[in-house]
Amino acid sequence: MRKRLVRKRLVVVTGLIVALAVVLAGCGDDAASPPRGIVIGSSDDAAMRVMAEVYAGALRNAGSVVSADRLRGDDATLLDEMDRADLDLFPAFTGDLLTMLAPSSTAVGAEDVYVELNRSLPQGVSVGDETPVSGAPQIFVSTALAGSVGATGLDDCALLPAGLPVVATSDPDPATLNAFTSAGCRLGPVETVDTTDQVLRRAADGNAVGLLTPLDIAGEDAEGASSDVQALRNSEGGGDTPDNAPDGGEASTEREPAAEQTGPRAEVLVPVFRSAALNRDQVKTMNKVAGEITTADLATMSGEVETGSDPRDVALEWLAEHGL
Repeated sequence: MRKRLVRKRLVVVTGLIVALAVVLAGCGDDAASPPRGIVIGSSDDAAMRVMAEVYAGALRNAGSVVSADRLRGDDATLLDEMDRADLDLFPAFTGDLLTMLAPSSTAVGAEDVYVELNRSLPQGVSVGDETPVSGAPQIFVSTALAGSVGATGLDDCALLPAGLPVVATSDPDPATLNAFTSAGCRLGPVETVDTTDQVLRRAADGNAVGLLTPLDIAGEDAEGASSDVQALRNSEGGGDTPDNAPDGGEASTEREPAAEQTGPRAEVLVPVFRSAALNRDQVKTMNKVAGEITTADLATMSGEVETGSDPRDVALEWLAEHGL
């Protein structure tokens, strides 16, 4: 009987030792495992992929731990991942986000869209400083045609001949076409072509208008292709103007006050982040990126990615050039 009691106690003690060893081993693994790091995502678009790597590299160079994983998805998917705390940061355009989060919003200008977006974001989600990068669609016309009718901005769109075909690389959103119609444009049927260069050539002929974004035409190789066309810009912007002036000229940085902006909603690139995931210094790092990146920079980097370059390599080269 006594032997059985001793044996039973030995089994219990042994079990406790094994359990304690498992617990200690687990604690040791937790202590040894590296922190997850900031998880960054983006859509599959080349510009968004390289922009995600720009933010990742800037944060890493400033001393932050950044995960090597990259989540992919549209804005809705990425916000869902953020809600689950599986994603901390992704680049997006303000207008797209606002349209998704507040479909009834009537904000159009860059400042109004930014304010409305901040009000509409889910709890715990913030946006950083706006970059100068614009993704808003614009009407491009022949400089000769624009000069002959005296059209300089979107407010002059009604001066163009009625029924000019709209040439684009993909079918435009109906809301975009409606916005141009509301601004006075008397547009004809939509025709799609394969490349931005084809859009510009058709617009340069004067028998059609092109529908492109500043990001489409602002790369290093765009100046020659776009020298015979000009954009009918809104009086109030979203995004930088000097870098996306198709004729290579300098555009004024001063904005004339407008009672109401017409045309498509502003689309300005911003970082979207989970508020609890980033500290003040990390937010400052992203805002430094906003002070350096331009539409031309992102267009050039996006073009390199589209031709096969690795987004991270392209981003790191840009960061080195800009001291980030």
